[in-house]
Amino acid sequence: MAHERQRHLNNSIIELNDNSVILRLWYAMYVKYYISPLNTNFYKEKQVKRELVQKLNQIFNTHGRRMLYKKEKKIFINGTVSAVMNNVAVNVSKYQKTLYGFAVIDRQTVRVMGTENSMDSATDVPQYCLDTKTDVTQIHWCTLGYINCLVVTCSEGLILYDCDQQFKRIYSHNCEDKNMKEKYAKGIATFECTYLCVGNSNGSIRVFGPDEEGQVVFLDRKLLHGAPITDMSSHKHSLVSCDESGCTVLSQMDCGELMIIARTKVFGGHPCTTTEMTRIGTMAVGYGCGTIRIFDPSVKLVEGDAEDQLPMVIQMSAHARCVTSMSAARDSDLLLSVSEDSWIRVWKINSMTVTLLYCYMREDTMFMGCQFMTRNGSKFCTTAYDSPYITCYTLNQL
Repeated sequence: MAHERQRHLNNSIIELNDNSVILRLWYAMYVKYYISPLNTNFYKEKQVKRELVQKLNQIFNTHGRRMLYKKEKKIFINGTVSAVMNNVAVNVSKYQKTLYGFAVIDRQTVRVMGTENSMDSATDVPQYCLDTKTDVTQIHWCTLGYINCLVVTCSEGLILYDCDQQFKRIYSHNCEDKNMKEKYAKGIATFECTYLCVGNSNGSIRVFGPDEEGQVVFLDRKLLHGAPITDMSSHKHSLVSCDESGCTVLSQMDCGELMIIARTKVFGGHPCTTTEMTRIGTMAVGYGCGTIRIFDPSVKLVEGDAEDQLPMVIQMSAHARCVTSMSAARDSDLLLSVSEDSWIRVWKINSMTVTLLYCYMREDTMFMGCQFMTRNGSKFCTTAYDSPYITCYTLNQL
């Protein structure tokens, strides 16, 4: 039985629906005519692309789909979105409520917008522009103690802003260490409103937490990777971190100290670009080749020498190009992914299967960020390179 289970894990493929043959044919046409350059007249090429995009969206969202999202609104940004992966953050905290819930990376600044803002509303709350004076690498909303924070990582290190005090800078930490070859910080995760973890370019993870007076202080540093960390995510006491070499590490937080549990093997040398932990504890990792792999720490490998290796349960060719961002709904089994290939996809993740629930393609768009806006996955937003808007989508109740 163990060998049968292992063979099933190794051969797991994504379940689509009864029209999977049609979908794959249209996807092949998409790769041929949209991704590859056409040796035809320019106007004919644009017409073929436009017709293909319309047909693809129609087929993917009407044959066997169980969810259908529609555009709700666009939120104007006083700037443009940078070409930084995971470059949008949404405040979905159930502990703190604030007027400001969106944050976007715009080169060396972070643009903060209100949750009720729109493109043409006269009642929008004012936007904040947080200038870090250096390149921003990632942003994340979190609650530390009783403080509703916006966490920013950049070339110099870590910066914390208090959302309830007009985004006052309350803490900063220089993550640069020439002796440890630390040059910039990237990757943010939090644990139960108490501990904050920040990744670094040399593969180390710094842990921050409150002191006796409730102030944020540096606690510990652990070298868990051999390459620059690209993204991190947490669930309960577990932390998943990935790096540019294609390796993913699972660790556990114990009283402010990180303890490594297991790691994955490197798949073909493709870098990990984004990662998420679902509510059931499975790990989703996106790669530069467009693949998404699902790892389940609860599954044990049968090989005797692989006790510390994370088992891959599902591998899927999710996108045609680099997966630039993912988001897991906190109170459901939904996973959102976007890519440089102009596609938005919503997946339903179970312990052993993944089902594609929604697809949408926006022509000539390089998506760089996505986040669920609600904990049940009924709303999400996306950002695209060099765009001055955040586009919001909501579940269409048919």
